[in-house]
Amino acid sequence: MIQLSIDDTDDLKPVSLGERLSNEDLVDSQCQCISIQYNAIDLGETEYGFHKPFEGNEANLYFERMKEFSENTLNEIKENAGHKLHFYRTDVRGNLKKVFDAIDPKIAKVNPLIFHFALDPNNTNYASRKKNVRNPRVYFMVGKHGMIHILFFDPYHEINP
Repeated sequence: MIQLSIDDTDDLKPVSLGERLSNEDLVDSQCQCISIQYNAIDLGETEYGFHKPFEGNEANLYFERMKEFSENTLNEIKENAGHKLHFYRTDVRGNLKKVFDAIDPKIAKVNPLIFHFALDPNNTNYASRKKNVRNPRVYFMVGKHGMIHILFFDPYHEINP
């Protein structure tokens, strides 16, 4: 039986948005089975919060992705399904940096490891807010121990068009 000390259990807590992680933590986390966390989710602080309703089958697609992710490591997803899921790393610049700066300018300075994926990778529509044509992306931050922290819902694919 493994016994954890108080210091060990503190290390198992989800990271907060803007917390700096070591390269070792980030590399290690991508090799562990994914655990989905919602402690950093945007519920309406920015225009890309999850306060916006899902439409059509978007909710089903979201939970399909979460189920698939929870059965794999980030490295496995990148290797086996990255292109199929439109699963890519997103640099903290441009619109993403503006979104982070709206929350707290310190976040971009930490340069968190961010990825995004398409809810429906088969959707070839060019998203347009003006025309209400959606092609949603979900953004998340990599944490410790295989944790991913869901951040933003981008229904019109504007953060990283």
